Amino acid sequence: MLIKDRLETTKFSNSEQAIVDYILEKRIEIRNMTTKQIAQAVFTSPSLLVRIAKKLGFAGWKELQDAYVKECAYLDSHQTNIDANRPFEKKDTILSIANKLAELKKETIDETLSLLSLDDMKKAVNIINQSRIVYVLAFSNNYLASQEFQRQMLRIGKQVITNSLPNETRFYAQSVKQDCCAIIISYSGETNELVNSAKVLKENKVPIIAITNIGDNTLSHYADCVLRMSTQEKLYSKIGNYTINESVSYILDVLYSSFFALNYEENFSYRKETSKSIEGRRFSTVHILQEEK
Repeated sequence: MLIKDRLETTKFSNSEQAIVDYILEKRIEIRNMTTKQIAQAVFTSPSLLVRIAKKLGFAGWKELQDAYVKECAYLDSHQTNIDANRPFEKKDTILSIANKLAELKKETIDETLSLLSLDDMKKAVNIINQSRIVYVLAFSNNYLASQEFQRQMLRIGKQVITNSLPNETRFYAQSVKQDCCAIIISYSGETNELVNSAKVLKENKVPIIAITNIGDNTLSHYADCVLRMSTQEKLYSKIGNYTINESVSYILDVLYSSFFALNYEENFSYRKETSKSIEGRRFSTVHILQEEK
């Protein structure tokens, strides 16, 4: 959940609420303000800001302030003309719908790219490279994306195992060994089964790569490395998972491709031979699709 949403939904005392209302109104403007300045602006005590931060799970006010300002900057810089939850209307023609979805998907890729941290991506690729087996824990549409990632990785000889059964996820996590790693994909970062699995993995010292939203959430606290996805959609009131699907697939494609590049020639040769062995009977009369003799 975004910090903004948590500020709006958490129950505060009257004095705390006055500070919260001020923070929500001023947004990025609070970045250089001290606790004393904010408290004076609403005629209350600086200690209440620390109390608010701790209610939201932060160590102190500075941590909340930095995270909130960063979140506001992200939201302001990724405003689009297309609503990710309702990208088209009843009156739109097929061509209009096609154009709007194309624009939304392009914007989603650009947004996801801007969220990618080079250090986190390098760390994630290194974790995968050092792991004997990569386990992916995801549900629903995220699971479908993980299957394509699994297929791609298997084509270059890297073992990836996926699981999507909520009732078995924790037992599944318990079986993962320390020489393996886990990728957990969760848009909310609060899905009980996935959070509980992350806790088990953490206790067993299994490296965790989390793919989740830009906000502060429970899953990210357990992860060794966090890759942020596009965060535009509501949980339920939407037409489809357009931006989530696009963002998760893009992140997994970058992970696969970056891992591939570690041993480029070897992986290219391995994949070519594997594909030829499996799909050797495929042919096409279209010149561009034809393999060289």
